[in-house]
Amino acid sequence: MNAPSLLDLARKEIVRTQIDRFRHLYSSYFDQPETIRMATFFFEKVYNLEEKAEWEDMALKTYGKVKHMIKETSRENMERLIELNHLTDTLDFAMGELLISKGWDGNTKLQKVEYDSLYSELGRKSERERQLTIVLLNLQKVYELAHKPIASAVMKPASVISKILGVYPLFRKIEEGYEATLHVKRSTFDSFFKFVEDKEWLYIKERFENK
Repeated sequence: MNAPSLLDLARKEIVRTQIDRFRHLYSSYFDQPETIRMATFFFEKVYNLEEKAEWEDMALKTYGKVKHMIKETSRENMERLIELNHLTDTLDFAMGELLISKGWDGNTKLQKVEYDSLYSELGRKSERERQLTIVLLNLQKVYELAHKPIASAVMKPASVISKILGVYPLFRKIEEGYEATLHVKRSTFDSFFKFVEDKEWLYIKERFENK
């Protein structure tokens, strides 16, 4: 296996710093038994770098050929995940390139204040807004799916079909979200959603207030 490039390392450091930000800001949700799986899924597992190559290969080569054979709800969920994955990768790599341009050598941990500065300097506000819009929509859709009375009956055959069609890693993310939110009470989820919505829109506003 080839050693990672400096850009790969920079992107990994951007992701690590972002996850640290989430861990700090949403610490109360990581500490509650009811919400720890949900917080871990939405703030860590969606950034799983080890799965990125498989996702990209599947999105480009396999999914487009079989999407017409997948039920509409599953198809919409997968396509939102593909769009979010692509958008997040694009922005993370762009921030990585900006970090390297500042003289980063691959050996220094990025601090939150430096991450915030890079985020603002990179710009691309409309893409950040789209990214957050998809994240929030995914939150809602996954929770709604998990709490439909027929959800368990729908998930199993959908999982089987996705395996037959060769796109199970895409569907697995939906399953993970389903499993992470299944035992979260509506009131808890609503509180969590509102907190995330308020904090993340505020973060974008603060990063671009002087732009």
